[in-house]
Amino acid sequence: MAGLMIARTKTIRTRSFLGWMVMIALVGGCLVHTTGSEVLRVQAKAVVMDPEQPERTRFGALTLLSSFVLEANDKRFGGLSGLALNAAGDTLFAVTDRGYGLSARLIHDKTGRLTGIEQWAMTPLKTPSGEPVKSRMIDAEAIVQERDGGWLVAFENRHRIWRYPPSPTPFAALPEPLQVPRALSRAPRNGGLESMTRLPDGRLLALTEEFENEDGSLKGWLISPEGAFDVSYLASDGFSPTDMAALSQGDILVLERRFRRTSGVAIRLRRIAGHQLQPGARLQGRELASFHMPLVIDNFEGLAVRELPQGDILLYLISDDNFNFFQQTLLSQFRLDRSDLR
Repeated sequence: MAGLMIARTKTIRTRSFLGWMVMIALVGGCLVHTTGSEVLRVQAKAVVMDPEQPERTRFGALTLLSSFVLEANDKRFGGLSGLALNAAGDTLFAVTDRGYGLSARLIHDKTGRLTGIEQWAMTPLKTPSGEPVKSRMIDAEAIVQERDGGWLVAFENRHRIWRYPPSPTPFAALPEPLQVPRALSRAPRNGGLESMTRLPDGRLLALTEEFENEDGSLKGWLISPEGAFDVSYLASDGFSPTDMAALSQGDILVLERRFRRTSGVAIRLRRIAGHQLQPGARLQGRELASFHMPLVIDNFEGLAVRELPQGDILLYLISDDNFNFFQQTLLSQFRLDRSDLR
């Protein structure tokens, strides 16, 4: 989504305030894609989430473990949406608003705390005919890794889901279009499929960002070999879902975002109980945590989880900077005690 602002430090927050005085649009034009995977030089700098209370780590049910701002001297880096981890939890995957797939190696200490990110690589997403995506086809928003190593990628503007088969380089294979509900074609250009996750039973849950039903709820679908079944997501307080992740016991964690000119960006995490996930359901989550400025937050559009053997859950949130000077790419890691899901 375009038009979101952030807070960095006290100096940067001043810049952000000035940015609220103007309309911000996505950078126009298309980048020229190259072929194959390229190495990116990305710097990861640790940041404090609450500058007024630097030692603070508790945010609702979440415990902050680390947070980084990611910077690269490459105009293609940015606009990150959708997030996934490999099974070992040491590799990150994401897609961008400009039609690229990204991967990076995550470094953790012995306690599981994220301490660094390195070995970034970027791959242009291709069309089924082998051409790099371009124009209104580039806006990748959500990803799901399949059990065979392939990828589902959801796009906005030209609303669709493509399946990228397994390949040595993630996202490098030629995709196959996935059948999607016909109603999706009527979604707002920038308000289509923003969130996807694969449920433990194999069904795919997909939610839209701004495609409303008559009652104001958001359209979504449970997709399986038997077909696509309507569900609705009960958003509230101006928040919309931007990503979600399924837990092994069946619950869903939903990442939400809100932007207001007067107060800037706000982020919320909600839990949907697994028993709600039935055709025709009206999904309503319980809030686990919320984040408001002047915290050092941004337009978080990616959520991935890693479940630890002892039961705790590690959450990774990544932000979409919209290629905007007043925003930044953040990667933040939290711990959630499983007992807080009850």
